Amino acid sequence: MNMQHNNMHLPASAGIAALLFAGMNSPAMAQDADIDQLRAQMQEMQQQIERLESEQAQAQQHEAEAREELASNVVTAGDTPGSFKVPGTNTSIEVGGYIKFDAIYDLDQDLGDSLFVESIDISDGASNGSFRAHARQSRLFIKSSTPTESGPVTTHLEGDFFGGGGNEVFSNSRGFRLRHAYGEWNGLLAGQTWSNFMQFTAYPSTVDFDGPVGVSFIRQAQLRYTLPLGDSALSFSAENAEATGFSGSRDSAPDLTARYQWNGANAGIETAALVRRLKVDDGIANDSATGYGLMLAGNIGVGTDTTLMAGAIYGDGVGRYLYTADGSDDGTTGIGAAFVNDNGSLETIEAYGFNAAVAQQWTDKFSSSLSYGQVRGDRPGELFPTSTRKLESVHFSHFYQVTEPVTLGFEVSHGRKELQNHESEDNTRLQFSAQYSF
Repeated sequence: MNMQHNNMHLPASAGIAALLFAGMNSPAMAQDADIDQLRAQMQEMQQQIERLESEQAQAQQHEAEAREELASNVVTAGDTPGSFKVPGTNTSIEVGGYIKFDAIYDLDQDLGDSLFVESIDISDGASNGSFRAHARQSRLFIKSSTPTESGPVTTHLEGDFFGGGGNEVFSNSRGFRLRHAYGEWNGLLAGQTWSNFMQFTAYPSTVDFDGPVGVSFIRQAQLRYTLPLGDSALSFSAENAEATGFSGSRDSAPDLTARYQWNGANAGIETAALVRRLKVDDGIANDSATGYGLMLAGNIGVGTDTTLMAGAIYGDGVGRYLYTADGSDDGTTGIGAAFVNDNGSLETIEAYGFNAAVAQQWTDKFSSSLSYGQVRGDRPGELFPTSTRKLESVHFSHFYQVTEPVTLGFEVSHGRKELQNHESEDNTRLQFSAQYSF
């Protein structure tokens, strides 16, 4: 009985002991479980943080790439005033020009869209007034500047509508023509622009497109190098050759020029020299000669509102470098650079020109100028009686700037042409203009 009784109580005591043991260890076990759970949660949070950081870094990288791509396709301000940068490059582009309207009334002869004194008809002695209006002087240019490790590279492309074509009956269309097309880097210029023999310090502003005679006025292809010397510059060029005044001309070498220019605070001066090779080869005459030209011009300010300017050119065989001393191939018109004599020899033609002008700034918006120009050539009158002996021009010009982009102009001009046989004619012109710059 007792043994049976004891066997019945043993499992109960063991269960109680187990329960007691379990009760004693339950807080530690629960704490360990909480720690493990907390660790798991922290690991999960760490993984989420790392995932968020990775996603944020990727988003920032994509945003930076998007900004960079957007910036490469956005137009920004250029390095030169009034320019903008070509998207994705360091090249600055400037676009500009103007629209100009001209209304012209010739009192004596219809000389066309500009006062080209050489075109005066000596045989037309009657006074016949004529009116015309055009917008051919309207101009467009595109300039660029690209920085490089060895200095900026610049270009200039410009044209107007004084080219060929035109139909006043139908639509007044006019041909666009090239004025300037050149590039420049570190003083080296290549392309078409003003001749290195061109004068600037004594060239007055006129409403007329052509301006005074007796100046150098020419644009052509050339290779030029300019050496800056502080306030002055020395430049040399080899330019396109084109002889005038005789048939059978051959251009066998470029025209060579040298130029010195100085600009001060209230004055400027420039001088230039030209040497050219003239050659004839028409199957009958075969000869050559050397032509040359010298130029001196300058201006000076008198007070704060008045500028005086003057220039002179002399040459033997200077030809078209002296405006307007070019001539027809048969020698019947113009002055020309040379002619072929009865012996088949090529002889150069001596010519000279000069101009003088005064410019007055009356107010901030209103200015005037008065200029005179003359050119003369010594082609033999006994051989070429109807060729040009002398040309003269006078321009009395006025400009009023209504607002910064808009300028109105009015001018009275006069041209006179005299032949070697001393016959002469003249023309007086009234001209109004409205110019809108952009």
